Amino acid sequence: MKYDIKKFVAEAFDYRAQLTEVSIDRSVNRYLLEYIASGLVEYKGVDGFIKNVDKWIRSLAKIYKEIGFDDATHQVHAVIDLHDQLIVIDQRLYDDLKYVIDVIDKFGVIIEYKPKSSTEVRSTTLCRFFEDIETMFPTITARFKGLGSTEAKVSKEIIMDPKTRRLIKVTANNAETLEGLGVLMGSSKNDIIRRKELLNQFKYDKTMIDN
Repeated sequence: MKYDIKKFVAEAFDYRAQLTEVSIDRSVNRYLLEYIASGLVEYKGVDGFIKNVDKWIRSLAKIYKEIGFDDATHQVHAVIDLHDQLIVIDQRLYDDLKYVIDVIDKFGVIIEYKPKSSTEVRSTTLCRFFEDIETMFPTITARFKGLGSTEAKVSKEIIMDPKTRRLIKVTANNAETLEGLGVLMGSSKNDIIRRKELLNQFKYDKTMIDN
């Protein structure tokens, strides 16, 4: 099934981050976790996975030479890059992987795509796909606090060029706005304390963090 790549990336943008987060929390290889999540999707949950675990293990025989399952503890065990991997298959793991599971359920775990730098179509897992496209993300090499801290050449090319600059009129229509600006720009002890309170109370998400 084909999907618009931009829509897919937007809907599954946190896939690798969520998978890596669980991988770190559980001290388990993220690629193994991805295959476990795929198994949880294919076999409709924890009970189905455990019931069909032998079939799941056979499907990974060419990828992992040393992999097995303990029926008593419901624990997958494997050796990957000379490191022992142990992970219990239970509802808690399912809940932790819910975002990953939902993405796999919608798009599948294998994706085929053609990078701009190649004419060949690549087939890989979603995690490796996102690792690949992350190498194409632009990186920020310089940051400036404001207009006064930029170099003259940069200001001329980026900030002050009449062809590309955009001027936005900012007005303060009420006392509350002016007071807020005073807190942000003030140097008094009270302003500093209130700025700290604003920072502590400010809620942010991953989309606000740049490179």
